[in-house]
Amino acid sequence: MKKNKILFVLLMLISITVVSACGTYFYVKQNTKEAPSKELLVMTSCNPTYLATLNVAKDADGVMVQNLSQPSTGCLHDYTLTTEDMKNLSKADVLVINGAGMEGYLEDVVKAYPKLPIIDSSEGLDVENSHVWMSEDLYQAQVKNIAAGLSKIDSGNAATYQESAERYCNIVAGRVDKQGLDEDLAGANVAILHEAFEYTADSLGANVVADMDLDEERQVSAGEVRDFIATVQDENVKVVFAEYDYGNAMGKLITEQTDAKVVYLETLVHGDYSDMDYISILNKNYANIKNVL
Repeated sequence: MKKNKILFVLLMLISITVVSACGTYFYVKQNTKEAPSKELLVMTSCNPTYLATLNVAKDADGVMVQNLSQPSTGCLHDYTLTTEDMKNLSKADVLVINGAGMEGYLEDVVKAYPKLPIIDSSEGLDVENSHVWMSEDLYQAQVKNIAAGLSKIDSGNAATYQESAERYCNIVAGRVDKQGLDEDLAGANVAILHEAFEYTADSLGANVVADMDLDEERQVSAGEVRDFIATVQDENVKVVFAEYDYGNAMGKLITEQTDAKVVYLETLVHGDYSDMDYISILNKNYANIKNVL
């Protein structure tokens, strides 16, 4: 009987030890397993900024780039954030903006999401207007600013950001084809019907002698039209750069009353979101200019 009691006690002790060991094992296993990695969601404010950021971040681990919805027509200056935009921003880890006054809604974003990091891609750049990306040189500087900003926020991918930015800038510099226009229009007088094309003229070494920034809210007086036409005639303007949606009516008038050629160009506000879209659209613009000369 005594032996049976001792055996029973030993079995109980062994059982307690096994249960305790198993409990400890599963507790440690559960509490030491790796936490699932969180994907870094980078929101961008407009198509050109999206293209720049996509090329900087596309090889980085655990990073997704998404663009805010854009207006089908109208200027980005006057764009109002949609409910979907605000929902997306609530999930974002960082917002990359063009800057230079382009995002008129920025104050609303800061107010709604005061802790959301914002990378201003135009910070420190000497700009003429907010359509900074229309200058290939300034666009490349924006790309590098984005890489620097993301590197501070996501240091684990810093080397990738920097290498991708350098590679993309080299691609832009090598593949954008001005088709000899920087010689054809160097020193020539041109006119523009959209402020974005100040950068186009600068890139080609042309002089802007008349400008009229047209958009859906711009009310142009008869006097302004008369002065613009007179300048085009007096300054022997060879070509006028216009954006079709807002410059078409004025373009027809210029064609009727002057010898200048009107060419309609893209501002890259809209696109198909392919990674090389910036280059293809700029090359299309330069091809269009070449064709009218």
